[in-house]
Amino acid sequence: MMRKTAFLITCGAVALLSTGAFAQDRDHGGDRRDDRYDRRDDRRDDRRGRWGVDLVVFEHRDFGGDSRPIRGEEPDLTRIGFNDRISSLRVMRGQWEFCEHAYFQGRCWRYDYDAGVLPNKQNDRFSSIRRIR
Repeated sequence: MMRKTAFLITCGAVALLSTGAFAQDRDHGGDRRDDRYDRRDDRRDDRRGRWGVDLVVFEHRDFGGDSRPIRGEEPDLTRIGFNDRISSLRVMRGQWEFCEHAYFQGRCWRYDYDAGVLPNKQNDRFSSIRRIR
């Protein structure tokens, strides 16, 4: 029984190697970290909404509650009824700067990734948003 199992495993390995069905390490040159971020940005481009939405902000943690799509610069979130109400955000594309006061004043934080839960110092504190990259 043992010989038959070893024979079948060997035959399977030979078959896989002969068809080229094995993992290959690809060297693209350069910094691998930069390559990883480039691929992430490509993947995010596919998530972009039908109406050109690059960012969605949410009233509650874990992308819950009322939400607003952001298509560009919002110097005063009071105009869209979302001043000091952001608790989570979903970034579809780009890097965004979130400031604690209107017209990009006060402390600012940058995000280029989704945040289901904002840190306590940032939760419900944003008053302006702009895309920086």
